[in-house]
Amino acid sequence: MNPLRTLLVAFLVLLAAIPGPAQVKFYNYYRDGLEFMEKRDWQRAMQEFRSAISLEFEDAVRKRTYGTRFIEYYPHREMGICFYQLGEKESAKKELELSTAYYSSERANEYLDLLRGTHPPPVAVDKPVLPPSGTRREEDSRESAERSRLEPGQLSTLPVGALTYDPMRVTQVGSRLAIGVLPIEARGDLAGYASALTEKMVTQLVNLRRFKVIERAALDKVLAEQQLQLSGVVEEATAIKVGRVAGADAIVLTNVLETSTGGKVNARVIDTETGETIVARSEQVSGSDVDEYEKAVDNLAITIYNELPIVEGYIVSGEQDEFYADIGSLKGIRKGSKCVVFRDGKEIKHPTTGEVLGKQVTKLGELVVVQVQQKLSQVRVVEKEQDIKIGDKIVVK
Repeated sequence: MNPLRTLLVAFLVLLAAIPGPAQVKFYNYYRDGLEFMEKRDWQRAMQEFRSAISLEFEDAVRKRTYGTRFIEYYPHREMGICFYQLGEKESAKKELELSTAYYSSERANEYLDLLRGTHPPPVAVDKPVLPPSGTRREEDSRESAERSRLEPGQLSTLPVGALTYDPMRVTQVGSRLAIGVLPIEARGDLAGYASALTEKMVTQLVNLRRFKVIERAALDKVLAEQQLQLSGVVEEATAIKVGRVAGADAIVLTNVLETSTGGKVNARVIDTETGETIVARSEQVSGSDVDEYEKAVDNLAITIYNELPIVEGYIVSGEQDEFYADIGSLKGIRKGSKCVVFRDGKEIKHPTTGEVLGKQVTKLGELVVVQVQQKLSQVRVVEKEQDIKIGDKIVVK
């Protein structure tokens, strides 16, 4: 059994004994990240590790989870390996060096040696394997980087100025907004391309690194359990039910229509809790070339990204379960926006350089926007972990 699998199995056995509260904890995100790494799904794994880091920042050989339970906890190391596999070597080096500054593990150092060119390439084997104690074949890395460059919807293929904000520059507390992409509805000559267009939408939303995009396997599991089928025309109520059970905050419903001069791709993002449409946009397509439909799907994914910005603000008034925050429609906030409320703690400094990396945060709960003005939003508490006070911070999920 390879080390990553051994680590994951031990982690799952340990956590099975933890009777923790219902809220998702840092170790849940870390476990999910390891599972995505096992599947070589580097982008989704990074999302989970970022969620874990937002709650517990430091890598540690022993991190307490509950009571006297401890686990090995290396989110920076594992995220560095994900960056490495995606060919993003500068980001990989930064995360791996931070990990070793906290605790110098053999797995992190072997990857750093590969990045510095001081580690001899392992002997090639017939097929890719997960690494013994951290070493992966250079061939795997090059292949992964090449797939990343060629994969539809990768950020490097976006037009300059297409994105209106950078989610990596905004505080993350726990998970980002979870989105489920339902199968795209297409008829006539395009029906055979529906699956490929759906994957195109999923790939673009994953690569934008703003959302937590629910795996298709998770949606398929819900379909099987609920004895439902999502093919052809999808009833909105059914789609919402599937998304909600799969843990999605919102679902994306898309359909493709052919016209006499080309076609049209329509996309809607629907809140699974309220059933309200929060984004609705269309893209015109000229001609019948499937590549044009793929470009339209890419553009709609970018539009969804831009229409659901991540912004921060402060709680400025209110009490109990109703508050006001200093972010409104001028910053892209809309009714139904889901937010996290948190409180800053002490600064986190790099253990070697002393650079301020951020601040410890305490998640206080989750909110939903119920009324919006230009510079103000009324928010309602939907999940409270600790008391919320005026001056606490708020960030859109």
